[in-house]
Order: sequence, then structure tokens, then C-alpha cells
Amino acid sequence: MLSALFGNEDKLKKEELIRSTQSLHHYVHKYFNITNRLLEILSTHLNQSHSPALVANESESIEKNCARVRDVMRLILDVSEKENKHVRQSIEPALYEQIAFSGASLRDKAAVVKDLHQRTMGLLGNVFGPVVAVRLANSALGNVMPPAELNEFQPLLKFALEDLMQSSAKISVLLCRNSLDEALQLVEDALSVLKTPCDSYNDILCEVEAYVTIISEHM
Repeated sequence: MLSALFGNEDKLKKEELIRSTQSLHHYVHKYFNITNRLLEILSTHLNQSHSPALVANESESIEKNCARVRDVMRLILDVSEKENKHVRQSIEPALYEQIAFSGASLRDKAAVVKDLHQRTMGLLGNVFGPVVAVRLANSALGNVMPPAELNEFQPLLKFALEDLMQSSAKISVLLCRNSLDEALQLVEDALSVLKTPCDSYNDILCEVEAYVTIISEHM
């Protein structure tokens, strides 16, 4: 009776470990997907040269994949901050605030960006360039990058990305953990650290996309 009970408990823990590692795999890929969508936005609206898609390398470690994402995110932030500075210097402070302030009406934002586009002869990219630059530069983009220093998770970060799709037994061995509980706790802790900034990163992307879509309807 007890052996059956403990056997069932172990089975549930193995299933949970697999779900957690697959979720971690998903969030690493999600960082890449969000970054690629932002690169496309910069290319479309800020006169940036088209960048090849950033692709996760399944044979590389989680740590190296996250480092590549961070490098591109820094470039996105640098571009948006430079363009934001240009926008700020090109128009009156009150007009800038209408673009930057989320509480301003979309109709007002549309009028401002249309007027700005005409006055700058498109030097800030297409008509949505200022909105994209200002929203990204004023977002928390610099705070939602994959964490760089996670010493307590080093055994897991050294995993090749593809290792996250292994069996629970294989994962436990790779983590050098003698118990499912220890392995599961390590993976869940790492997931919690990665998931929160990644979800916030996605929120930033969705906001920028929403502004472009909704303002276009008011042009």
C-alpha cells in the first residue's frame, strides 16, 4: 500500500519535473520570438537595416542562448534611446509628453505623430517611428533581459537547450541531484527567475504593437 502511494508520488514529481523543464525551454524560445518581433518593428518603422532572425541554438547552453538575446536586446534599447532623443529634440516638450504619456488620447497621439512625420520629412522612419522609439525608450526594456548572474542555477544554465526536453531521470542525472525533490526545486526556482522578466518583455512588445495598430486606425 505504502509502496504504491510513494510510487504514485514519484510519478507525479517526475511529470512535474518534465513540465517545468519544458516550460523553461518554452521561455528561452519566447525571449527569441519577442526579440525577433521587435527587430522587425525597428526595421519597419525606424529605418533600421533588416536583421536576420535570431535563432535559438538547441546544442548551446541556456546561458549562451540567453547571452545572445541580451546582446540584441541591448542593441534594440540603444537604437530606441537614440531615436527617442531625436524625437525629444525635434518637438516641443508638451507634444513629446503627448506621445510618451500613456494617458493621452490615441486621437491626440495620432495627430502629433502625423504632424511630426510631415515636419521631419520622414527622417525618423515612417509615421509610427516616433511612437515606437518613445514607447520603447520609456519602457522597462533594460530591466527585463534574461538574468546574467544566476550562480545558484549554474548546473542548470550549463544544460544544452535540447537537454530540457529529456526524461526526468536524465535531467536529475545531468543536474547531479540525488532526489527528484532537489531537481524539481532547482528547475522551478530557475523558471520563476526567467518567467517574470520574459512576461514583462512580452508586455512591452504587445504595448508597442497595440499603439501602432490603434493609432493607425485614428490617422
